[in-house]
This record gives sequence, structure tokens and C-alpha cells, in this order.
Amino acid sequence: MNAEANIAYRLRSLSIEREGSPLSDMAVNRRFPMRGMALIGVAVTLAATAYMSLPLVESVWRPPVTEAISQPAVDTTAQENLPVRLPQIPPPPQSVIGSGYVAAERMITLRPEIGGKVIDLRLDVGDHFTVGQVIARLDTTTDEIELRIARSQAASADAAAHRVEVSLAQARKTLERTKSLVERGAAAVSSLDGDSLSVVQLTSDLDVARQADETAGLQVERQERNVTLHQIVAPFDGVIVTRLVGLGDMVASGTDGGGPRDGIAILLDPNSLTIDVDIAQSNAARIEPGQTAVAVLDAFPDRKFKMRVRTIVPAASLQKGTITARLEFVTPPARVLPNMAAKVTLDAPELQANANDRGL
Repeated sequence: MNAEANIAYRLRSLSIEREGSPLSDMAVNRRFPMRGMALIGVAVTLAATAYMSLPLVESVWRPPVTEAISQPAVDTTAQENLPVRLPQIPPPPQSVIGSGYVAAERMITLRPEIGGKVIDLRLDVGDHFTVGQVIARLDTTTDEIELRIARSQAASADAAAHRVEVSLAQARKTLERTKSLVERGAAAVSSLDGDSLSVVQLTSDLDVARQADETAGLQVERQERNVTLHQIVAPFDGVIVTRLVGLGDMVASGTDGGGPRDGIAILLDPNSLTIDVDIAQSNAARIEPGQTAVAVLDAFPDRKFKMRVRTIVPAASLQKGTITARLEFVTPPARVLPNMAAKVTLDAPELQANANDRGL
């Protein structure tokens, strides 16, 4: 039974039936024919309104329901779609990169101290020499003549000094004998004075003769040294990298000046090679002596040379904005020449523990 039927049924039950004549009932029905219809319409309207308002009333007057408070459910599907956060790994330590060139700490141009003509040349490019070994000889004819003269003068001075020594010894004996005669009264006192003066004079002459003899000996030593200076010897173990003269050429002495190529040859110590590297000033704090590095030369791109920082030049370049670090080879390099261009990677301090596994 719906709501409208229910309301209509209730309204019929509320009607009052009076006992009387049928005439009175009919009169009432005729008197109020429209009133019944109006009541029915009002009832229908009220019923419809009540029906339509029933959900709203229920929502307003619904008794409160105590809900249990619980933790929100975890959506595992949403968690599976969330990005996975990996642990933060610090970036690897950065190395310092620089460029430079190969330099030699021991490379000299061999020049004689005395100029002359080359009469003996025992060298060629690539020849190895040990310290003290003769590399070339110059003409010594004039100096050998001067040496013979000096030796002759030294011999004369030595003979003169020897003669004075003999005369002084004889004069001293004569003086002793005169003293004995004077004491016995067999000779005059004036004779004693003369003999004493002779001893004093010969003593002075002997001093002069000895000084002359010593001077002559020094002259001999100087000439002998001049003769030895005509031969050029290796000052250290090395290899000839450049030959500057040929047999029969005239060379000037080193004290006379000259250009960088004036001399006999250029001698290089291959164990003294280093690399001077220019590094940006912003990386100055990341460079320190003893730091390891790896160098690659333009001449040998497939080779790596293990290096070590020897020193840092205590002056920065204003023009290039760099500092210079001098690196030494850990092992003697082969076929490396001065002025070769190089690129160097210096290990960061954090990588020093693995430095022995790098390079050659």
C-alpha cells in the first residue's frame, strides 16, 4: 500500500455518519459538493509533499551513529607506483687536468774555456758518454809551446835558488870559522862583520830565488791546465742530442759569449726529464707535492707515463691565469725528448690510494 492510499483510507475513517433522514444527507451532500473535492485535493497534495520530503527528513533527523575511528588503510597499489628513492651517493672525486711540455733539468751546451780549432771529434747524435770521458779535442800547438817555455823558466828559477842555497851554506861556514879566529885573537873583528853581512845578503837572495822558483812553477801549472782545457769532457752521464760543430771548425771560448748554439754539442741527462704543467688557478688548492698523475705525450698517444708532483713554482702567471707544477717521472722514460707537448691528469687526493695501479 502506497502513501496516497494510506492517507485516503485514514480520511474516510475520519468521516462522521449521522443518523437521520435521507433528505438531510442529500441536502448536506448537495450543500457541500465542492468542499469534499477540495479536501481530497489538499490531502493528495499533502501526501505528495510528505512523500517527497521523506528522504530529507530522514537525513535531518537520522539518529547519530558512532563510527569507529581507525587508521586509514594502506593502498599497496599506490605504493607500488611510487618512485623508489635510492641512497644518495656522493659524486666521485674530480681529477685536475693540465697541459705542459717536457723539460730537462740537466741539459747543457758543451763549450771550451779556451777557443781553438777542433782536431778530434768523437761524437755523434745519440752517442752516450760517461762523466769524465773525452768528447772532443782542440788544437794545442801554441799552448804546448807556452808550456815548454814555462817549464824551462821554472827549471832556471829552481837552479838559481839552488845556487843561492849553496852560497848561503858556504857563507855560514865562513862566518863560524871567523868567529873562532876572532875569539882566539887570530883575526880582526872587521872580518867577522863582513862575513855576517854576507850571510844576511845570501839569506835574502835565497828568499827571492825561492819566490821566483814558485812563480815559475805556477806558470807551468797554468799552461798545463790550458792544455787540458783544449779537450772537452762529459760533466755527467748523458747522451748527445745535438752536434754543433764539425772536424776542423773554429770554436770560441765560453767566456767570450755567443749564442745558445755556439759550442761543441748539447749533452742531455735522460734521467733528469720533468714535465712543467700549467694548471688553472682555481685548482691551486687541489695540487700538492707528492701527488701522483698520469701524463700522455702527443708524440706517444698510446702510452701513459706515471708521474709525481715534485714542486709547485711559487709564482702564478698573470697573463695565462695559471700556476706551474713540475712533475717527475716515476720510472726513467724511453724515447722522450725535451719540449714534447704533454697532457697531464693529476689524481685527486681521494684517489691517491689507487695511484700505484695507474701509469706504467
